[in-house]
Amino acid sequence: MKILQLNNRVPFPLNDGGNIGVHYYTKGFLEAGADLSMLAMNTTRHWVELSQLPDLFQQLTIFKTVKVDNNVKILNAFLNLFKKSSYNIDRFISKDYKEALSSLLKNNSFDIIQLESLFLTPYVSIIRKHSNAKIVIRQHNVEFRIWERMAKKEKNFLKKKYFGFLAKRLKSFEIAHLDDYDLILPISKQDETVLKSLHPQKPMLVHPFGIHLDKIPFTPFSEKPISLYHIGAMDWLPNQESVAFFLNKVMPLVNVRFPELKLYLAGRNMPEYYFKHNWKNVIVVGEVPDAQAFEKDKSILVVPLQSGGGIRIKILQAMAMGKAIITTSMGVEGIEAKDNIEIMIADTPEAFAQKIAELTNNPHKIIEMGIAARKLIEEKYNRKKTIADLLFRYEQLLKQ
Repeated sequence: MKILQLNNRVPFPLNDGGNIGVHYYTKGFLEAGADLSMLAMNTTRHWVELSQLPDLFQQLTIFKTVKVDNNVKILNAFLNLFKKSSYNIDRFISKDYKEALSSLLKNNSFDIIQLESLFLTPYVSIIRKHSNAKIVIRQHNVEFRIWERMAKKEKNFLKKKYFGFLAKRLKSFEIAHLDDYDLILPISKQDETVLKSLHPQKPMLVHPFGIHLDKIPFTPFSEKPISLYHIGAMDWLPNQESVAFFLNKVMPLVNVRFPELKLYLAGRNMPEYYFKHNWKNVIVVGEVPDAQAFEKDKSILVVPLQSGGGIRIKILQAMAMGKAIITTSMGVEGIEAKDNIEIMIADTPEAFAQKIAELTNNPHKIIEMGIAARKLIEEKYNRKKTIADLLFRYEQLLKQ
């Protein structure tokens, strides 16, 4: 089977959920024996030096990148207010990418073209013009839902209005193009429910992220000092929002009960503000070259997500490692984990502090949760099985 992945960024380095999610399919398809090619935008916001890419990209039949300037520009954002298009989408519309895609399709044939997120939808017309391939969109998130949630929580009046405006434009775009594809892949049942409420005519298949268990060793809690940690791309607004919530509302409560308990903050594009500010017992690490190495000696992952959508890949990876995890009801969406068994759920500062206290005072529970979490990943999120199931569905799609 010949598959073409279209990406709105080069999926490297593997230090945030977006890149890890795309890499999961790239690596999984190659391991399953698919003939895989990729056309990726190399964007100004997530620029990658191609000489630094691992050998994986050399295994692709075709690998091409196109430089795309997707920086947020105040003037363009303002002018977009007077248009009908979505500025979130417009930032990924590139003449050079269109030309590269047209050339690629004219000179090669593919069975399946997988769009990695809604931001590739503007190129569907070019695909239909030059290819008979089936088009599949993998919905990393329901994008408009993220902005709706952010607008709802935003206290600044102007930001609240603007976030709501972006959400409406994204929703209109999503609805207008919902039937452009041959198959839609939401990554959670919650996202599937939202998308079905928009009344699509095309089939859907919920396809969650899968873990390559051979590559993630079981590294549960040890007798080292208990610690908290958060890791995630810090140029993503929901992560900034959740970290601010934890630092300002949860850590003061934790510090009173546990004066020595430390929180480690890691993630790509950490704003300078975090390095300059001095929070008690907070260690700002910033970008780490190896996420697993960073997490190895940490005890409790905190994911205090306040907005966003989809499925939290970092949670699944931490579960595979055998870490104890405390997250919100929103953070656990799409993950079939039970509260106080494989994961802990807390939605208020007081609840977060209480869950942290429960684990800190009972280290054996950290171990028990880690074992249960790893077992869940092995049973429901094994990459070999999930990729095999998807390729079987693709074979069916090609017969239609």
